[in-house]
Amino acid sequence: MDHTDAPGPTDDEFQERRRVLALVAQTMAHAANEVLLLAHLEGTFDPKPASITGTEAARKALQHQVGRLVELLGGPPRILLTAPGRPPDTYDAYPAAAIDEAVMMFERARSAVCRSHLHFIAGSMIEKEPELVMGWPSDGDISATMRRLAIDGFWEYAESSYVKLASLWDRLGQLLDFAFFNIRQYERDGFAAVMDRIAANFVPLSAQLGESAHWKAIRAYQRSEQADGLKWLLRRRNLIIHSLHLRPVPVADGEDPLFLAAYNHLEQSMRSRLATGSRDEELRQLHRHLDQAANLFRDVLSLCEFAGRRA
Repeated sequence: MDHTDAPGPTDDEFQERRRVLALVAQTMAHAANEVLLLAHLEGTFDPKPASITGTEAARKALQHQVGRLVELLGGPPRILLTAPGRPPDTYDAYPAAAIDEAVMMFERARSAVCRSHLHFIAGSMIEKEPELVMGWPSDGDISATMRRLAIDGFWEYAESSYVKLASLWDRLGQLLDFAFFNIRQYERDGFAAVMDRIAANFVPLSAQLGESAHWKAIRAYQRSEQADGLKWLLRRRNLIIHSLHLRPVPVADGEDPLFLAAYNHLEQSMRSRLATGSRDEELRQLHRHLDQAANLFRDVLSLCEFAGRRA
């Protein structure tokens, strides 16, 4: 069929296509610009965002430990040796995939915390020096809108950060469940449940495990109800997912009815710790939990190594 005489796009269709392409180009530029801004500004953050690969030495140490652990858990060795005429050995791909997922989840949680910090800086600067930052008076509608957008952006990324930080521990629990119990389907049990099973089934039989610094550090974080403990983090995650979004409580008596309805089973001191703080307080809380994750990440891998050596 000959299409040479088919009509081309009308002028309106052509202009609409150009408009859409321009929007796509702006979107791509915005995404790339945000990455560059984070890379340049990260060095000015206070506190500094924790990392598991922040230095070349840390990166190599993690890489070496991961390679060793993958081999212990049945994955391919770092160096494969084959003999002529011998069929190739088969290896379990799950350990490497589970570890990669945990590492990726840490990096996503870290990225979310950094984006929260970026919006915190933007909102604070607009509040303090709007004329210097934006070049127009602070009492105008545009300044008010920009300030609101920056502050709303902080709370949105803070919520995402809490969810991703908690999800990281789900991934680490999945890895521990496989290393100790060879369980691959991780649908219901959380990190705390896996740790409790290890405590019930392995710690009584192994003083080496129960007395290890790795176990004690992770167990202390997992059981802590303080604001820098895992119980607090999981409750904050549940609050965000199931009940309400983060924001300072606006009511006069300092109590949110929906918040109380969700957590009326907790004592007053715990409800007070779970309540949303100021932007500065929430930012520092995010960094505390990112620090905990970075400090304990390799301890979790060491526990998995212990399980792999016992297998």
